[in-house]
This record gives sequence, structure tokens and C-alpha cells, in this order.
Amino acid sequence: MKSRIYYGEYSLIHWIYLMLKENISLPEYQRSFVWKEGDVKRLIKSLQEGQFVPPVTIARKGSDNIILDGQQRLTSILLAYLEYIPQIEKFEEVNAIADDDDSADDEKNVTDNKVIKWTFEELTEKNNGQNPKDIAKNIRDRLRDDSRYKKFTNDQSITLDFENTCLGFSYIIPESEDQSETQKFFSTLFRNMNYLGMKLSPIESRRSLYYMDNDKTSFFEGKMENGENVLDNIKINDKSIDFVRYLSILSQYNIHENHSIVLKGYSSYKSREGYYADYVSYIVGLEQEKNDTKFNGFDFKEIFPANCLNDRFNSLYNFIVENKKDWGLSEKNSSFSVIDADYWLFGLIYIIIFKGKNIPADRLDELKVEIKGRIEAKRKESEENNNSYSKSPNRLGNLRERLGESIGIYKKYAV
Repeated sequence: MKSRIYYGEYSLIHWIYLMLKENISLPEYQRSFVWKEGDVKRLIKSLQEGQFVPPVTIARKGSDNIILDGQQRLTSILLAYLEYIPQIEKFEEVNAIADDDDSADDEKNVTDNKVIKWTFEELTEKNNGQNPKDIAKNIRDRLRDDSRYKKFTNDQSITLDFENTCLGFSYIIPESEDQSETQKFFSTLFRNMNYLGMKLSPIESRRSLYYMDNDKTSFFEGKMENGENVLDNIKINDKSIDFVRYLSILSQYNIHENHSIVLKGYSSYKSREGYYADYVSYIVGLEQEKNDTKFNGFDFKEIFPANCLNDRFNSLYNFIVENKKDWGLSEKNSSFSVIDADYWLFGLIYIIIFKGKNIPADRLDELKVEIKGRIEAKRKESEENNNSYSKSPNRLGNLRERLGESIGIYKKYAV
């Protein structure tokens, strides 16, 4: 699909007024503000010294102008203008998704960068109709009395002329009003963009692929019509469960019903995000990055006939709510290990979501006994082998074993 692209530059004060007046906004997938005070100061110095700063990219989506690239820069400029900055330790941290990185033998990506649930829109919300200068004054007054923010302490030798310093932009306007074409245009555009050397998190990257597709959003994120989490917010090691992990693995399994081919070529947990992203790309009709035949044969419309997903999601949710106490979970303790989660969930999700079946009430006790017995046997086996399994449960062979055994158990009881 073609698009028109315009280039230019605005003064920093004009960018600030656009944000204050909510004339530009963030798409839903965009990450939180992640820069620290030192990053903000470096940007100010670069602008003050006339150094090159990458331009901002804006796109027209319906009646909105959304920021595709430049959130961190624009937010930093606004904070410098307001002279206040959020204190990271006083804001809620973004809820990370559970990943496969639980092997003691693998090097882990460790970071001390806490990412908070905060964007500049926390400051500018509901300011329509006011003069930008008045809006800025009102925000400063609020922040002065808000202990979550602190005064921005800029070096006095670095002063920024907001009126006469400019920052460039590119403005993209898709030349189609077709919703499907526009959605695919933005998905491809998001995927190809770089964010000033800072990659999107896995969940943000995937969200950008199905952005604007409401049905796929609910599917990939495991949301029912009422917004409830289909897994009833149960967790793995106190982190939110990555529903795409289960969907992608079970979709590939479904093609041949053979657990030994699942994740072929993705033995390292570090490579599996590419697998999950490729699954999303396959479902929404975008090009995959690697092994582009791995999901061939999985027909989304055939597996999920029209309007069936809502009913199946409700069935899965109700099953979990009614039975999670027997999994050793409660409202106060809704987290379990990846081993327990996979034995309980792989087969359950496959039977209910992919096959449209359920477990009769008179067979539930037998099923639970068998799964609990398998989990206990696996723990005992691991202890006898110096806990080698427990230390690296997501090695590919271990994961495939849980997948095959879980589905095999549920198949025996499903109708």
C-alpha cells in the first residue's frame, strides 16, 4: 500500500504544545518512558550544541496523529520544559511476562533498568481546550506537590532555547481507507522501525504486529469479551503467563500432532522470541523472519470457526476458576513453576481452545490424579538426578516431553 511522506522540522516549543494539547498521541502498544535523568540531560546537551538528533516519525491513523518513533526524545524535551521528572522508584513497574530463561546453564540477560508504567500522557490527559502555557503551568503546580516527581536538576551551563531549537520529523499518511490494508501497513512499518537503539520489549514488539486488529489482540493476549484474562491471571514464578508461548507451540503441534517437531531450530531460549513473533506474523499475514514453513498447514479459520473463540475462552476461564485450587493455587498464591504450569495448561488449552472439547465432571478427579502423579514423578526423577531437570526445565527436550505428556493425558478424558 502506498503512502505519502512529508518531511520538515518544528521548534521544540511547538512539539511541546502538540503534546500538551494532545494533538499527537502514543499508539497502544508503545512502551513506557524508559530514559533516566542522565539520558534526558545528554539529549538536552546534544540539542543545545546543535548535534544531530534523529527526527521524530509521526503517522496519520484515522483522526489521530500517532508517534511511531521518538517517544523518548519528545518526553525528555517536555520534562526539561516542565522542569520535573518522575522518580522511578515511586512508580509501579511494568509487569514482565514469564519467559523461558530459567536454565541455570544459560547466560541470563540481567538488567537493573526498572521500567515503570508511565508515559507523558499521564501529564497531558484531559487538557483539551486550554492554552498550552496555562496547561504547562497547571502541570508544574501539580508536580510540585506530587512526591512521585522531583525537580529536574539540569547543569546551569546547558540551557535550551525551546523557541529557536528545532527537531525534525517525517509524517506518514497511508493512502487507503481500507481497515485491513491500513492495519497491515502499520504492522509492517512498526516491525521495520528502530527506536533510537532501544529495542521494544518482546510483548511490545508482538503487539505492534497486530496493532489495530481487535480480534487478534484478544486472541494473542488471552482476553475475553469482558476484558478478563482467560487464564484467570495465574502466573509462572510470579510473572504473567505468556499466552502466545502456549498458542504458538500448540498451533505447530496441531499440524501433525507430533510434539517432537515443535520448536525445531529454536533450542536456545534466546531464539524463541523470534519463534513467537513469527507465529504472530503468520497469523496476521506478515512475512516471517526464520524457517517460514514451520506453521504451514495451520489454518486459523478452520481451527477457530467464526465466533467460536469467545465460547472456548469462556470455557477455559471457567474450568480454571473452578479447578485451580486443586492445582495448589489460591487467590493469595496464584503462581506456580513452569513445570506445573505446562503439565496443567498445555493439554487443557489444546483440548478446549484448539479442539472445542471439555472434560466431563465425572472424569475430573481421575485427570487431576494422573497429572499430579506425573508432576510428582518428574520432581522425584529430577531429585535423583541432582535436580538437573528442575534447573533447566525449558531445555527443548524437557519442554517437548511436558507438551506430549500433558496433551496425552487430557486426550484420554476429553469429550
